Parts: sequence; C-alpha cells; structure tokens
Amino acid sequence: MAGLLSRWFRATGFWGGRVMLRRFDRASQQAVVKNRQTLTAILTANADTEFGRTHGFAALSRDPSGAAYRDAVPLATYADFTEAITRMEHGETGVLTADELLFFALSSGTTGTTKLVPTTKRHHGFTFKYMGTVVQGVISNELHEPGPTERGVDLMHFAGEQQLSPGGVPVGSATAEAVRRMARIVPHLWNSPIDVYTLPHQPSARYLHALYGLHNRDNQFVEAVFAPRLLEWIREVVARWDELVHDVRHGTLTDTVDIPDDVRRKVLADNPARSARARELEAATAEGFEGFLTRIWPSMTHLMTITSGSFEVYVPALRRFVGDLPIYTPSYGATESFVGVGLWPDRPGHYVMATDPSYFEFIPTEHVDEAQPDTVDMQGVQEGASYELVVTNYAGLYRYRLGDVVRVVGRHGQAPIIEFLYRRGTQFDVTGEKTNEEHVANALTQLRERHAAMVLEDYTTTADPAASPPRYVVYLELDSTSDPIDADTLQQWAVDFDACLCRANPMVVEYREGGFLGQPRLAVVASGTFARLADLALEGERSPSRAQIKTPRRVDGEAQLALLEDAVVAST
Repeated sequence: MAGLLSRWFRATGFWGGRVMLRRFDRASQQAVVKNRQTLTAILTANADTEFGRTHGFAALSRDPSGAAYRDAVPLATYADFTEAITRMEHGETGVLTADELLFFALSSGTTGTTKLVPTTKRHHGFTFKYMGTVVQGVISNELHEPGPTERGVDLMHFAGEQQLSPGGVPVGSATAEAVRRMARIVPHLWNSPIDVYTLPHQPSARYLHALYGLHNRDNQFVEAVFAPRLLEWIREVVARWDELVHDVRHGTLTDTVDIPDDVRRKVLADNPARSARARELEAATAEGFEGFLTRIWPSMTHLMTITSGSFEVYVPALRRFVGDLPIYTPSYGATESFVGVGLWPDRPGHYVMATDPSYFEFIPTEHVDEAQPDTVDMQGVQEGASYELVVTNYAGLYRYRLGDVVRVVGRHGQAPIIEFLYRRGTQFDVTGEKTNEEHVANALTQLRERHAAMVLEDYTTTADPAASPPRYVVYLELDSTSDPIDADTLQQWAVDFDACLCRANPMVVEYREGGFLGQPRLAVVASGTFARLADLALEGERSPSRAQIKTPRRVDGEAQLALLEDAVVAST
C-alpha cells in the first residue's frame, strides 16, 4: 500500500508540474506587469510596518509603474538592515515585515560573514512552488521517460539541534529548514529515510545515502544543491565501493558508520541481504567506474545540480562517472529571493526570471560602484547587457543589492533570460583592472581545453599585494588520480593561464604592460584541501549546512589562506 501511495504521490507531482509550468509560461508573457504587481502587493502588505510607514508604502503602492517607489526608497545593503534584523532576532514584530517570521535563514557566506535573512512562510513558499512544481514540470517534459516515476538519491543535509534567536525564532539554512518542513513526504521522493538527513556525522550520512540508493535498482536521478557536493559524494561511493557491495550482499552495515543504535537497527531492517543485487553491482564496475552510474541504475534519466557559472569546472569530472547523462541545472536563487528557472536542460545556466517571488531591479554594471545608481526594471533591461540584481521581497528586504551580477541573454515572452556572471565580492581590483569571477572561470576553461591532462577538482584565488608588482594567486586541486605535476608542466600552465586571462579581461594586458600587475602564480594543493576548506566554513556558532557551502572563488581570510598555503605541493 505504501508503495502505491508513493508512486501516486510522485506521479501527481510530475503531472501537476506540467500544469504549473504552463502557468509559468503564461506569466512570462506578461512579466513586466506581473512583476510590478508583485511590488504593489508587497507594499500593500507591509504598509503598516515601521519601515512601510517611514517610507510611505501606502501612497507608493498606488503607482503601478514602480517609479515612485524607486525614487522614495534608497538602495540598500545588508548593513542597512542590521539594526532592524537584530530587533527582530529579539522578538520585535512589525519592523520590516507584517508577516510572522518562519525562521532566520543563514546565507552561505561565500563573500563574507554569514548573514541572517528574515524568512516568512510566504517568502519561503516560492522556493517550494518553483522547485516542487515548475522544475518538476521541466523534468517531466524534457527528461522523464515514459513509464512509472521512481525515487532518486538526494544529498541534502540538516543535522544538529535547531538554533533559536534570542526572541525564540528558529535559525538555520534555508535548505535545511525546507527539508525539516517536508519530512513527511521525504519517503515518497527519495530512498533514504529522514533519519539519515539528520545525522551529525556527514560521512556516515553520505555512506547511507549510497547504501539505500544501491539497494534500489530503479533510481531515476541523483541530486545535490551544488555540483561539488555531488562530485564529492560520487568519489566517496567509488572509494568505499567494496564496503558498500559487501553490505548489500550480506545485509550488514560497516562499523565505520558512526550512527546511533536505533538508526543502525532501522538501516539493517530496511536493507536486507541481496546477493543478486551485489553481483549486479560488481558486474557494473568490473571494468572500472567510467560512466558507472547509468550501469548501476539503468533507469536513470538525469543528475540535478547547479553547474552554471564557476561550477562549470566540475562538469568534466562528473562526466567521467555519468557519461552523456543529462546534468540539469534547475534554478537560480539566493537566500534573499528565488530568481529564475532553468527551462532548458541543454542550456545550463540560462534562467527565465520568475515574476512573483520579489520585485526585481537592475543596476547597469558601469554604475555598480555608485552609492545610489539609477535602476531599471524588467521592461528596461537590454539583451547582452550586464546588471547587478536588486530585490524587494515579502520578508522585509527593500531595494536590497544582492551583489550578483548577471547578463541578459534574451527574453522568454517578456521575462528576461539571465545567466549568472559573478558575485561583486569576488572581483579583483588590485590596480584598476577589475578582474572578476567570470574572467577567471573562462580562463581556466580555456586552459583545460589546451591541456587535456589537467583534470581540475576545484580552485580558488586570492590577491598577493606583497609581491612586486602585485599579482593574483590561483590555488588548484587536481583530481586525486592525476600524476604528480612536474615544474616544467606547471610553468607552462601558468604561462598559458596568463594568456587566457589576458584574453578574458583585456584590462589585465594594459596594467601588465605598465608594470602595475604581475603574472599570476599557480599553486597546486594536496588532494582533499578544498574539503577541508569547506569544513573550515562550518566552524562557528552559526554556520550554514555543508550542502549549502559553495567554494569561495576569492579568499582573503587568514585561516583560509593559511590552510591553502600549508597544502601547497607545487607552485610557480
């Protein structure tokens, strides 16, 4: 009976997703008006808050164009809301939002300290709406093959006791809080029970996701929020393959898994001995692990993870294990707002902007260094131009500068199609050259194309102002199976990377020729360094979940730099 219920639940989700996808398409045709209506709704709902009264939201809501709002309310950063958010932490209501707080979401802190972002039920609901319905509609239309819908492997994680603010408001990552609230439906979607998602020992959780997944021959997908977390899991599966197959064959659970006794008993009860499945798994990897995921799960239709922007660097390594299987990048968003949906699995990184999560404005990149630059809304963006995103959401952030820089690559109806370029905090401006995350990512992509033997696990950068002249340092972690790199090869990579970077950002050439900017230093670090860098980001009283951690593409912290430098095994 439970199996039938689960199958009905999944089928309903897929067919319902198609309906919601059609609604999204219709809204996109009128995106300009729809997004301005979202602003009107936000101003009306929050007119009687302290912030709303101060800025005259009641009157501003009567201007359907949004121009009066943009004139009356200044652009803001997180620092402008800190005092109000602190009061909300201590239990004050009606400060920024009229809605009751559901929780404070922890931002990932990629470009600085972790922020507490007010989150309400209405604000949080947009992530559910788009990930749970519209994205499922895309999967149903574009990736799902005829036949019954099946479970998959999901790698989210939300261990530990739920923290509370001084005023009693829950505090946690948006992803973790989302899974907490969908605990009852987890068994219908994914293999692992909710007990696995709450384990404090993450290596054990990852092992159990693999064990449950291997027992189910019919899995149709594997998903993680970000590509590095997915790749990390696949590598662990390969490294612990013999243990996993042994446990599948004998219905056992290795002693190396650190879990409470009650969870161990549940795992053993859920996963009895299956010798035939174990033989099948051994046969699937008899000749190695190249493309093995589709052999152990013949019904797989896709992987789902974010591979756009700088995450593209992980795609070649993923391809070694999945072959030509589609890797779908479903959405683009931030803790502060859901932003857009990837409608085309074969166009990773192109997102159609949603019209109802927030009111969106755009600052042309030539004006982002101004304190109060002019903005345009969806109507005013130009194809091919780049902008910093500004959001006004239902949870109390008004004209908030997100820091994300995007390029408009087209329109879907009236809705802008955007691609993420970089975070403003990752930009280098050592001497006026303005090298950003996109420039570095493009240079590394070209470098990999030149050197097939370069299998990159991860990378990050920093500035070295003590060098004369100042220079960039690029830390590279190579695939653990790569041969040790010799000095001549690394030097050639450095020369070629420099040439690629000069093409990506011609301003580098100007400052290099003027003697103001030195050639970059390439430093190869030991295998596992970036996993330790992620662990470092998890230290502290309030930190995001590991699933939420993104590799920072620029590091400046003393602890981060010390960890990287201590791990250097070769350098130019």
